[in-house]
Amino acid sequence: MFARSCRGACDAGRIDGTDPVPGNPATLPRLLMRMHVLVVCLCLPLLAGCWQKNVELHGVKFQEARVERDGFVIGYIGADAIVGGRPCRQGWVHLHPNGTPAGFTASQDIALARFMIPAGTWVFQDQQGIVTVCAFPRDIEIQGRLCRGGSVGSEGVQTAFYADGALKQFFAPKPVRIDGIPSGTSLFKHGIELFQNGRLRSITLTEDLILDGRIHHKGDRIDLTPEGRARDG
Repeated sequence: MFARSCRGACDAGRIDGTDPVPGNPATLPRLLMRMHVLVVCLCLPLLAGCWQKNVELHGVKFQEARVERDGFVIGYIGADAIVGGRPCRQGWVHLHPNGTPAGFTASQDIALARFMIPAGTWVFQDQQGIVTVCAFPRDIEIQGRLCRGGSVGSEGVQTAFYADGALKQFFAPKPVRIDGIPSGTSLFKHGIELFQNGRLRSITLTEDLILDGRIHHKGDRIDLTPEGRARDG
């Protein structure tokens, strides 16, 4: 649609249905107009993603910000602020195209129905404002599971949640057994995955294990059914 509107704007310079005649002074203004419109059409897409200073977007005052082509906003706020109902710490704040915070550092504790987000946590949300992932500033117990923290903003160790707040995936700071199955703590492998009811879904073994009559070796990744049986393959 944008390309078509640009072409329409450029064609507006051809008011008599013919091309301007080079060297004819009468057609020079129309030629310049067409060139001007063409330059604007070519340059407008380049403005997407450019940094803007001291700008307000979705009611949020940013010291600097840029808007991606899909409407996603990345910006820096100069002071703690409430954005979309969430307490955001001074620093980087990301917004979905609808203005809902997509990523931010919590300036205060955030109490949710099934767990507490401590201040200093980098929080990811979906477009409905549901918390999907947290990078906690320190190790924290969530729903009876000790989850590794040590956040460095959005690049920290990530803990994932289901839409209802149930723990979905985490990294353990020390070896654990879940549903009788041993798991390690390596950050270089997949985390521990749980079903929405808290049962083990997927895990990397820290020792050999016999399950359902089959031998699984240390380092193997095993996927389980909701009933706790190993999936084939």
